[in-house]
Amino acid sequence: MTVHRRKILFLDDVFLRHRRNLHRKVNPAVKHPEPVMRVDAPWNTERDDFNYVNVIHDDVEGVFKMWYAVVTRKERGCAARTWAYATSEDGIHWRRPILGRVDINGSTENNYCLPPLYEFCWTMVHDPSDPPARRYKMIFTVDDGGGGQIHGGHYHVPLNLAYSADGLAWDRPVHVNPVLRGVSDAGFTLYYDRDRRKYVLFTRRVPNLPRDVSMYESFDLVNWEDRGRVLVAPDAHDPPSMFNLQTMTSFRYENFHLGLLNTHYTQPDAESYEVRHRPPEGTDSRLGLVDVQLAWSRDGQQWHRPEDRSAIVPNGEPGTPDAGIIFVPQSSPPVVDGTTWIYYTACPERHSIWDYRAVEDGGRRRRSCMLARMPEDHWVSLDAGDQEGVLVTQPIVMPDFQACLLNADVDGGAITGELVTPDGKVVDGFGRNDCSPVTGKCKDQPLRWRGDGEVSDTTVPRRPLCLRLYITRAKLYALTVTYADQDGGKRRQWENQRWCDVIAS
Repeated sequence: MTVHRRKILFLDDVFLRHRRNLHRKVNPAVKHPEPVMRVDAPWNTERDDFNYVNVIHDDVEGVFKMWYAVVTRKERGCAARTWAYATSEDGIHWRRPILGRVDINGSTENNYCLPPLYEFCWTMVHDPSDPPARRYKMIFTVDDGGGGQIHGGHYHVPLNLAYSADGLAWDRPVHVNPVLRGVSDAGFTLYYDRDRRKYVLFTRRVPNLPRDVSMYESFDLVNWEDRGRVLVAPDAHDPPSMFNLQTMTSFRYENFHLGLLNTHYTQPDAESYEVRHRPPEGTDSRLGLVDVQLAWSRDGQQWHRPEDRSAIVPNGEPGTPDAGIIFVPQSSPPVVDGTTWIYYTACPERHSIWDYRAVEDGGRRRRSCMLARMPEDHWVSLDAGDQEGVLVTQPIVMPDFQACLLNADVDGGAITGELVTPDGKVVDGFGRNDCSPVTGKCKDQPLRWRGDGEVSDTTVPRRPLCLRLYITRAKLYALTVTYADQDGGKRRQWENQRWCDVIAS
């Protein structure tokens, strides 16, 4: 039988009528123990370093594809960045193909897509639904190549457009570039909102202290609308030192837009001092650290941060590759079989000149690419301890309703449930005492009543009912309800309902 699955995440209480004794907790992704990419190919030098990682998963070819910058520092403080390419079947072990496209020191035996460009920064999207000639799009900046006109003139580099059929050979249309001026100093990311069919650019607004997340939108990547600041720190849930939001990378996950938010702990109102001088004793020990926190939106326009400001990708312990700065990926992280693969630039130093100098090793900063994987739905959980927690859902339409499946980690406790009418009356045979406790640590754990009974039992009333869950010593990540959907009508109904909600917002 064809089944439609509707998943409920708990980033907010929209789907809940009531909850008690349940703490909403942000959860960290699971880090791979070692870097997955270093700048250590035979054609790299000791002056080369890693930065600006983009990774997609090509569902047609079944491979991961990575674009990253090989950064070579120059005497004038500017950096030449050469764009490199790699592929992987498992997302961990990477192959650097010889592309033969760029001559470096008299040889094209390398994996470079584009020649070295000064202060080259970019963000890209991959859209298989577009014509083949432009399935890859890039917004980028580039310096003047060493003349010092841009940085010497103290103005911000303009943003430009490029597109590609394969992600290797890029066309940069001179008749439209630049497409934006004066909107960002760095730290920008591009995202395609398929509900509203708009390209969304997140930037750091100029002037940029404190740094924020600002949003621009476009239908064609050429004409842009300024949508203003969407996230600014600090707020009531931030410490005073959470002063700068460096950038945000957005992506679609279930019915949400999620954001990987680069949060920078710095000296309030005195960043220039803190960057150049070791913080005085007694100040926040996190000064100079950059980690990754969570942001979310239901419509892609109004953005929020959870009250729990725990990092989803926290800094490592001192001496580890990501002890100082974690830079989010420049493109939306791939979601493969429910797991989100977050590739990030790992830096052992803090975002401070005094710390750069302390950790440099022979002129090389030892940056690398690391990986953190967020298990399916684990972004935010409703947690219960020894004291029983309770939640009640909004009414669920029961015709063709098949099952309730829980994604939960139960740690010595249990989750039980019952079906109740909107006015709170328990349905006979489907009370908590009829329910087999859920005690496992995995997704798709079914709620069953009367031993092996399921919601699809013919005795369940064919009218809207609520689900009431009782939770002890457990983390509840998601609730999935399944419907019989032989002709695909339920799937179309929910997809169209979401679209109507978004375009009406």
